[in-house]
Amino acid sequence: MSDAGPPSRARAPLAKLASLTLLANMAGLVVAVYVARTLRGGHVGESGETPWLVAYYGAMFVAAVFDAFLVDQLLFGGSFRLKYLQGKDERHLERSGNDAALAAAMRQPNALGFPMVVVLCGGLTYFLFNLANDGFDTYHRTIGRNIAALRSDDPAVQRNAVAELSIRREGHVLPALIKTLHDEGPAAPWAAWALGRFHDLPTLRPVITPLVAASRSQDPILRREAILSLARLQHRPVGPGVHQEIRAQLDAGETVDPRLLYALGSIQLVSSVPLLEEMLVSADEETQRLAAWALAQHRDQRDGRAVVEVLERRLPSASLGVRCAIVHALGILGDERSNLALKQAYDDATPDELEYVCPRSVIALRPDGADDEIWVLRPERKLAMKVILSMGQMRATSPDVRAAVEPWLVALAADPTAIYEVREGSQSLLSGIRGGRDDLLGKGLGSEQPSAE
Repeated sequence: MSDAGPPSRARAPLAKLASLTLLANMAGLVVAVYVARTLRGGHVGESGETPWLVAYYGAMFVAAVFDAFLVDQLLFGGSFRLKYLQGKDERHLERSGNDAALAAAMRQPNALGFPMVVVLCGGLTYFLFNLANDGFDTYHRTIGRNIAALRSDDPAVQRNAVAELSIRREGHVLPALIKTLHDEGPAAPWAAWALGRFHDLPTLRPVITPLVAASRSQDPILRREAILSLARLQHRPVGPGVHQEIRAQLDAGETVDPRLLYALGSIQLVSSVPLLEEMLVSADEETQRLAAWALAQHRDQRDGRAVVEVLERRLPSASLGVRCAIVHALGILGDERSNLALKQAYDDATPDELEYVCPRSVIALRPDGADDEIWVLRPERKLAMKVILSMGQMRATSPDVRAAVEPWLVALAADPTAIYEVREGSQSLLSGIRGGRDDLLGKGLGSEQPSAE
C-alpha cells in the first residue's frame, strides 16, 4: 500500500490542470465567439473595437497558457510549475518522493522550454478559435478594420477604407457602405462610387435603392457619384440625370467629366444621341473621342443607323485623334455602308496621318482618378490599319458596296508604298469578301441575297 502514495499525488495535479484547461478553453471560446459576432455585426460602442480585440486575443492567450501548463504536466511532470512558480528544486522533489516529476525536471534543461510550449499551444489555439469563428482574423484584417476605420474623424482614413472595401464581396461590406452613404459625410461620395462596383450581385436592388436616393442629394459631389454608379450598373432611368450633369458642364464652359461619357455608353439611350453629337462636334478633342466611343455603344438600339450617320458626317472634318476614334466606332457598329466612308477616310489621309498610331483612352472611375480604370478605343494601331480592321468588321455584301470596295482593296494590296501590314490585311479582307460573301452564287444553298439597299 505504501507504493500507491506517490502515483496518487502525481495524478492529482494532472486532474486539476485538465479540468482548469477545459474550463479556460470553453470560456475563451465563448468570449471569442461573442466578440467576433459583435464586431462583425458592427455593434460596438464609442470606445471602438480595441477593447473587444483585447478581450478576443486575451482569451486566446489565457487558453494557450493553460494548455501549456497541461502539456508541461503531461510531458515534464509539471517541472516548470514546480521549479519556477513554486520554487521547488531537484532536491525538494527527491525528498517528496515524486520520482516522475524529478525525472522530468532533469530532462528539461532550462526555463526556455515552457515559453516554446506556450507559443506552440498559442498557434494551435489561434487556429482552432479562427476555425470556430469562420476565419475571424482574416475577416478583421481585410474587412473588419476597414469597417472600423469608417468611424474615424479623418476623411482620408475613411476614403482609404471605402477603397479597400469596394473590392470585397463579404456580407458585412454592403451594409457598412450603405450606412456611410446615408450619413452623407466626407466619405459618402466614395461610398456611392464603391457601390457601383457591386454589379455582380444576384440582385441589384439593395444597391440601386440607396443610390437612387443619393442621386437626389443636394450635395453636388455625392449626387454625381451616385448618378455615375447607377449608370455603371446600367440603371437606365438615371439617363436624364446624366444628361443634366453634362449639360451643366457644357453651359459652364467646363470640360465634361469623362466618366459621364462612359455613363452614356453604359445606359445606351437613344435620347443621348443628340447630346453626344453636340460633343462630337464642338467639345475638346478627348471629349469628342469619348463621344464617338459612347455613340458606338448604341449599336444594339433601334434607329442604330442614325448613330452611324452622325459618325460618318463628322469623320471628314475631324482632327486626326478624333478620326481615329470615329474609325474605331464605325468598326464596332459594323454597318456595311460605312465601308465607303472608311475608304474615303483612308484616301483623304496624308502618308504621315496613315502612320499615326491611334491612342487608347483611359477613364478612371474612382473619384480621385487614381484607380478603377477602364480602357477604351483599343487596340492602339496605326490609322491605316485601323481602317482595314474596321472594314473587316462589316458585311460587304451589297453589289454597289462591293463594286467600290473590291477594286480599292486590290489596288491597296498591290501598292508598294502602303504599309506592309496594310497590304497583307487588304489581301486577307479581299479574300474574305470574295470567298465567304460571294453574291454571284445566286440563290443556291449557302448563298446570301443582296441587301435591299
